[in-house]
Amino acid sequence: MKTKNILQLTHSVWDYSPSETSSHMSFIELDTFLIMVDTGMDPAKTKIMREFAETKTGKNFKYVLITHHHGDHTFGTNIFKDCDIISSKSAKKILEKKVQGDYKDKEIVLPNITFEGEYEIVDGSRIVKFIETNGHTQGSSFVYLPDENVVLTGDLLFADMFPFAGDPSVNPYLWIEAFQQMIDLKPNMVIPGHGPISSIVGLKEGQKLIKEMLEFIEGKVEQNCSVKEILQSDDLPDFTKEAFEGWLKMTVEAFYKVVEEK
Repeated sequence: MKTKNILQLTHSVWDYSPSETSSHMSFIELDTFLIMVDTGMDPAKTKIMREFAETKTGKNFKYVLITHHHGDHTFGTNIFKDCDIISSKSAKKILEKKVQGDYKDKEIVLPNITFEGEYEIVDGSRIVKFIETNGHTQGSSFVYLPDENVVLTGDLLFADMFPFAGDPSVNPYLWIEAFQQMIDLKPNMVIPGHGPISSIVGLKEGQKLIKEMLEFIEGKVEQNCSVKEILQSDDLPDFTKEAFEGWLKMTVEAFYKVVEEK
């Protein structure tokens, strides 16, 4: 990891993403302490990020905000054992199950603070809001800095790329609502979970893609099509051609299940 790739995006927000598609790690500098937003997949790189941040600012990390349970956002939590780690209650519940299963070989530190709805961190005149929406996963949340009007979306936004939507707890209906919540804030800057730094335009495009996929699946369910038939159909939305191998199948399966059960 090259620290020159840790970029200061605003007065308070710094960000690192090793490629156009990898997950973002960000930190927020408040008046007296630092906040980490997601911890990446590689603890060695997370450690470098922490050391850089504390050296650069002369401040220490106090909080870590986990936007959802996926490994590329949680595997670096062990670098912050001395901090309060915060997630939605639902995200922690899923993560607890994952560390007993898929993540059992990872050193994950579970959140010690959980919330439902919204959580606020205050430092002097500065406020950071952590807002639960669900959508991409159950318990998905985004971070909002009102004074700089910046939104950090977690994986609620995959900017300029196919949105992975294959988590078993995905809910596209709530995901569309989550996009609207973020759009209504009219942010000046949007830091996605994956992809390049974005804007309100990116949020609107992300919402459009989820709507398009959902409406397509709803139509196919009404026609009593199977998942296999959907995947073999020649009228899949154009943007699905950009999907990574396996992502499209998982996304169709997950959306199909939600629509079928609605």
